[in-house]
Amino acid sequence: MTIFLGNASEYQERIQFTLGETVTVAPTVRDLYDMLEISPETNLIIIGSESALTQAVEIAEKYRVVRPALGVVLIRKRLDVSILNDAIRAGIREVVGEDDAAALLGACARSRAISQRMDVALPESQVKGSKGHGKIVLVFSAKGGCGKTTLSVNLADALSMAEGSKVCLVDFDLQFGDVAVALQIEPTKNISQALGMQKNLDKLGVMSLLISYKDKFDVLLAPNNPTDVEHISADLAEIILNRLVETYDYVVVDSPPAFTEVILKSFDMADYCLLLTTLDMPALKNLKVSMSTLKAIGIPESKSQVVINRSDARSGLTISDVEDSIGTKVAALIPTSADVPLTINRGETITTSMPRHKVSKAIFDIADLVRENSGGVQKGETRRFLRRSFR
Repeated sequence: MTIFLGNASEYQERIQFTLGETVTVAPTVRDLYDMLEISPETNLIIIGSESALTQAVEIAEKYRVVRPALGVVLIRKRLDVSILNDAIRAGIREVVGEDDAAALLGACARSRAISQRMDVALPESQVKGSKGHGKIVLVFSAKGGCGKTTLSVNLADALSMAEGSKVCLVDFDLQFGDVAVALQIEPTKNISQALGMQKNLDKLGVMSLLISYKDKFDVLLAPNNPTDVEHISADLAEIILNRLVETYDYVVVDSPPAFTEVILKSFDMADYCLLLTTLDMPALKNLKVSMSTLKAIGIPESKSQVVINRSDARSGLTISDVEDSIGTKVAALIPTSADVPLTINRGETITTSMPRHKVSKAIFDIADLVRENSGGVQKGETRRFLRRSFR
């Protein structure tokens, strides 16, 4: 993978034409550093002529030790001995003239050949760095109106509060997704933009689809255009989830109230599934049907847990009634509160705006369950962290 540091889109097109491949653009050095952090497979940086020599030297010196297999090719408007000397001392592999396409092609080929030899010679951790495999958490209910999106956004927020945890919330309710509305995010980017690059959708491509909601909490939104939904396949969903778990500790998937192909793939890939219901007969009936469906398609019962939302509602049904009906214990209860829709209408999560609220405490407990069942922490560790944070 190749990253071009520079702002000139016209020159980017020339580079792509010369190299015969897609080149990702980093407009600033900060963008470059962020891209390299999430893309350990990148083996070539091309630094445009508008970048200062001191900046190029700093970049090369930064990575020559921590990522020695990463090559740097520098483009200059003019070449002279002093530039070449400074570049060589910093570890820049090649310096080429701005208008010399043949020289650029040759320089990139030689740099990649060096990187490939170093990939073989160096330990993997030194070549690419290492990143653990994140966990996928699916929130599902076969009945609409149970509070899936509310749980999804607040669970993602709660998981992101633990030290060192990065979270991505994915809205796979492709037709009627409400994550953008719930968080009041301007949908400038969404999953539809993956359609044009799904044949070559790498990690950087997926990251370019995300919107940052807050520190350590990013979001992949559902399509703005309903006609795009039919083109978003289970295979594309699989590619996206596989790329996300390379970067994030937790990927929380919000879902539609239906077993679509994308959601079936998500169930198959998920490490942990939360089956949400409420204390009414239609929701309970749909929960039983969902559990039977998951069993029929081979999803292990051990990775699914039942959560009851609005668990203190006076509906004539009790928690025991639900457990007797489904033949298993309920894992978590979320109480009723008028504060929940108020926070949604403000584009806030209740876990951040009211961390001591009874609903927040219930969601923090669910975050504990997720972390404990996915191997993230020992039992009780997250709860202790959250108690210290909101004391």
